[in-house]
Amino acid sequence: MVTLTAAADGSHLSGAMIALMPTPEDAARLAIEGGEDVDQLHLTLYFLGDDGAQWNEREREELISNLRAGVDDFVSGPIEARVFGAAHWNANTDSPSWVWSVGDDRDERVITASLELAHTLAIEALEGMHDHPDLPVQHAPWVPHICAAYSDEPELIIELEERLGPITFDRIRVAFAGDHTDIPLPDGITAAAGSLRRQPTELETRSRADFAAMNDAWHKAVDATVADWADIQAAQREQITAAVQAAADADDLDRLDEFTVDTDDGATLLIARMIAYAREAGEAQQAEAEAQGVTVPDWSLDDEALTAAAIRDKLRQIGRTAARVLGVGLVQSAVRQAMRVWGSGSASQVAEAVDEHLAALSQAAVQEQIGAAMTAAQNEGRFAVLAVAPPATHTATEILDKNSCKPCRDIDGREFTTLAEAREAYPTGGYTKCLGGARCRGTLVTVWPQDGEQAAAGMILAASATTMPHQTTTQGGAVPYRTVQDHPDCGADTPWAVVQTDTDELMGCHASEADADKQLAALAAEEDGANEEPDDDLDYSGQTAPWKGVLAVEGIVTGDGREFAPEALTWADLPVPLRWNKEDSHGGDARTIAVNVGRIDRIWRDGDKIMGAGVLDLSDDDGRRVHAKIEGKFLRGVSIDADSIADADVEYVFPDDVNAGTGEGDEDDLFEMLFAQPEKVVFHGGRIRAATLVDIPAFAEAYIALLDAQGAVVAGGVPVTEAEVEALSAPEEDEPAPKPRALHVVAAGAEPWRPPAAWFADPGLSLPTPITVTDDGRIYGHAAQWGSCHIGQDEVCVQPPHEDAHPYYRTGEVVCADGSRVAVGQITVGTGHAPLHYGASPAAEHYDNTGAAVADVAVGNDANGIWVAGAIRPGADPLKVYELQAAGQVSGDWRRIGGQLRLVGLLAVNVPGFPVPKMRARVASGEPQALVAAGRPVVAWGRSQAELEREAVRIVMRMLSRRVHPGGR
Repeated sequence: MVTLTAAADGSHLSGAMIALMPTPEDAARLAIEGGEDVDQLHLTLYFLGDDGAQWNEREREELISNLRAGVDDFVSGPIEARVFGAAHWNANTDSPSWVWSVGDDRDERVITASLELAHTLAIEALEGMHDHPDLPVQHAPWVPHICAAYSDEPELIIELEERLGPITFDRIRVAFAGDHTDIPLPDGITAAAGSLRRQPTELETRSRADFAAMNDAWHKAVDATVADWADIQAAQREQITAAVQAAADADDLDRLDEFTVDTDDGATLLIARMIAYAREAGEAQQAEAEAQGVTVPDWSLDDEALTAAAIRDKLRQIGRTAARVLGVGLVQSAVRQAMRVWGSGSASQVAEAVDEHLAALSQAAVQEQIGAAMTAAQNEGRFAVLAVAPPATHTATEILDKNSCKPCRDIDGREFTTLAEAREAYPTGGYTKCLGGARCRGTLVTVWPQDGEQAAAGMILAASATTMPHQTTTQGGAVPYRTVQDHPDCGADTPWAVVQTDTDELMGCHASEADADKQLAALAAEEDGANEEPDDDLDYSGQTAPWKGVLAVEGIVTGDGREFAPEALTWADLPVPLRWNKEDSHGGDARTIAVNVGRIDRIWRDGDKIMGAGVLDLSDDDGRRVHAKIEGKFLRGVSIDADSIADADVEYVFPDDVNAGTGEGDEDDLFEMLFAQPEKVVFHGGRIRAATLVDIPAFAEAYIALLDAQGAVVAGGVPVTEAEVEALSAPEEDEPAPKPRALHVVAAGAEPWRPPAAWFADPGLSLPTPITVTDDGRIYGHAAQWGSCHIGQDEVCVQPPHEDAHPYYRTGEVVCADGSRVAVGQITVGTGHAPLHYGASPAAEHYDNTGAAVADVAVGNDANGIWVAGAIRPGADPLKVYELQAAGQVSGDWRRIGGQLRLVGLLAVNVPGFPVPKMRARVASGEPQALVAAGRPVVAWGRSQAELEREAVRIVMRMLSRRVHPGGR
C-alpha cells in the first residue's frame, strides 16, 4: 500500500499549467494504485503558478489561441516518446515524489513532433501574449517527466520500472485550477495513394501524379544522403575536437568565437545528390505529361544544357547554403558544450567531452536541412521539364505535407495559368509563405488541355497590380526561315524543324515536313503583318471611337524592375481585345474586374515602341465610360496582356554580391544567399494577346489617345494630331513647373526661393546629432547612429543598414541658388510607417499619399552614422515644421531591393527605431562650428558571439520565419 504525503491531498491541482497528456491507453498502463489518478497523469511543459484563479478569461483565451496556432503551424502529429527511467525527487521535504523520466524516441524522433518542440511552443505562446500574471521561475534545465505518485515509499520503484517503454502524447492540456482545455495533436490519414495528409483531388488525379511513388523517392533520397552525411560530420567533428583541445591547452575559450569547419565536402555531396534527384523528379514529371498524351521536347540538367543553367545554379547555391547551415549548427553546439565543461578536466578531457556530445546529437537538424534541399531538387527537376513542355495549367498541392499550416492550406489547390506565376509561389522548394519553412513539402502538378481545350493564359502587365509582366520573342523586319530535317534539338518523333536562316534560332519542331511548311507560312504572314505600316485612314463605322497609342516599350525597365528585351514582343492574330481594369484589389480583397471595351486592329513596331490602334465600343456602358474618362484625361494608361512566356525566356539579374552593404568583416547572411531577390527580371519572349487600360501603366510611356477618323461615327471623339501622340511620351520636365510657395510672404511674381547648394553637402558633424532646424530653414543632423541597436528588436542587435549611396531615397531634385541641381529625398510628417509587408514602391507611395513632405534633404554616411542635410520646403506648413523641430528625430524606412536593404523614406517621429542622443551645437554664421555632448551618448552594443551562439537555433528560426512570411511573428 502506497503511503501518500501532504502533497497528495490534491492541493497541487489548484494551480495552472501547460502539459502534454498521454493517450488513454498509455495513461491506464502507467497508473499505479494509490498514485496520481489516471486522468491526471501528465508531462508538464510550463508551470503557470500555484493559483490558477489569477488568470482571467481573456488571458486564458489568448494563451489557448496562441497554443492552437503553434500546433496548427508546426506540429505534424502525436508525439512518440519513451519512458526510460524512474527517479525519486524532493526527498526529505513535504512533497517527495516518484517520477518517470521521459525522452524522445531516438530511433523514431521527428522534429515536428518532439518533446522539445512542444516545450518551445509553450514558451512562444506565453511570450506572444499581450499580458498575463507573473510567472514563477521554472526549474532549469527543463527535464521532461511524469509524476507517478507523491510518496517516499522506496518500494514504488519496482512498479515504476515495470511500466517503462514507449508512450504517445496525443494532446496538449491547458489547465487553470481544475478547468482545462485539451488541444489535439493532429494526425495524418492514409489515402489511396499511400500515407498522405488527405485524399487526392480530381485535378490531382488527372495530372497522373503518383504521390506514393513521389513520397517514397523523396524519402529514399533523404535517407541515403543523411546516411552518407555521417562521414562528413565525422570529419567536421575531428576539426572541432582539435580546435577545442587547442583552445583548452591555451586556456582561451575566445579562440572558438571565430572557428568554422570546412563545408566544401558536404556541399559537393549534397549538390551531387540534389542534381541526381532533380533528374529523377524530372523524369517523373515527363512520365505524367506523356500519360496525358503530351509530347515533351528533350530536356537536360547537364552542364552543356544552357536552358538549365539557372536551375543548376540554384541547386548549387541551395546545396552550399544548406551545408554551411549544418556546419555552423555543429560548431554552435560544440561551443555551447565546451562552455559547460570548460575547466572540468584536462584539455584532452574537455575535447573528448565535446566530441561525445556531438556524437550523441540527434540527426533531426540534418534530416530537416537535407529534406528541404531534396524538396528544392524535386521541384526544380519538375520545373526543368515544364519549361520546355507546352503551356498548361499548374496547380499547387500540399498533399505530401504531414501537417499543413494555414498559408499552405490556403494555397493548396490554387491554379496558375503561367509557369512564371507558379514559380513565384514555389521559388526555392516548398511554398514560400509556409510557416514550417524548411519542412514544407509543397509542389506543383500539371494538367494539359485535352481535345482542343486551351490552357488559360495571359495576365495584365501593370505596375499597379501584383502581377508579373510577361515576355515575348519579337521579330523585326523580314526574317527568312527554312526547314531542317533531323534537327539535333528536336525529338525523334518531331524531326522537322523550322529555324531562322540568319541566326539558326529554333522556331518549332514538327512530325512532318507538311506541318513545318504550315509554320513557315504562318511566320511569313506574321512578318508581313508585323512590318506593315498602319493605315492612317482606318475605316471605322458604327458606334465606335478610334484610338491610337503606345502599348509597350522594349529595352526599358519598369518601375518594379522588369523589362522586355529588345525585339522580344510578338502579337497574336488581330484583332485582339482592348480591356479596362474596371476594379482593382482593395481592402484586402484580392479581386480584379476587367471588362472588354474595344479592340486592337493594328499593332506595329516603331523603334523600341510597340504601337497599337483600334476602336472603343460605344454601344456598351463600359465603353462609353472609358471614352469619357480618356476624353477627360482621367484614364490614359495601357498595359499589355502577354502569354507564351516559357520559363526559359526569363532572365533573372541578381546583384553581384547579395551581401553587399553589410559591415566590413561581418559574416555573410546565409539566408540572404538562399532567398536573394533579383535586381531585374528580363523577359526574352512573349505574345501580346490583349491590352488593358489601367490607372498606372507599367511603362510611363504607354498611353492611348482618341482620334477623329474621317468618315467614322465618333461619339465625343477628341482630335489628336500625330505631334500630340508623340507628345504623350515627352518628358514632363519640358512643361513649365509650378512655382513653389515661398517660406515667407512674397510679392506676386517673385522668383521662387532657392536654397544654397552647401546646405545639401555633408555637414561635417563630429558627433551624433539629432535633427536640427535653423531659423532660416536649414536642416541637418543624423537619421541613425552606427553601432546602435534597433529598440524594437529584443532578440538580437539589428543595426542601421549601410549603403554606399541612397538612390532609392534621393529620387527628387532641387535647383539651388547657384543654378546647380542636387538629388534629394523628403522628410515626411504626419503619418506612420508603411506596413512591413509592403515592397519598396508601395512603401514610397505610402509616404507620398499619407503624409506631408516638409523638407528636401540629401543623405550620406559619415563616421557617426547617416547624415541628413537640406532645407525646409518653401511654403511648408509651420505646424508641420514645428512637429519636426520638436521631435528632433527621424525614422528611416529600409526595404529590400535587389537583395539589399535600401532607404526609401524618412519620417519625423518622437521615438525612432535608432535614436540619436541629444547634442548641443554651437553654430556661427549658419555653419556648425563645434558640437559638444550634453551627455554621454548611450549605445546599446550587440551581444557577443558566444551569447548569440547560445540562442542560435531560436534566432535562425525567427529569421527564416520573417523571410518566408513577411509581417508574421
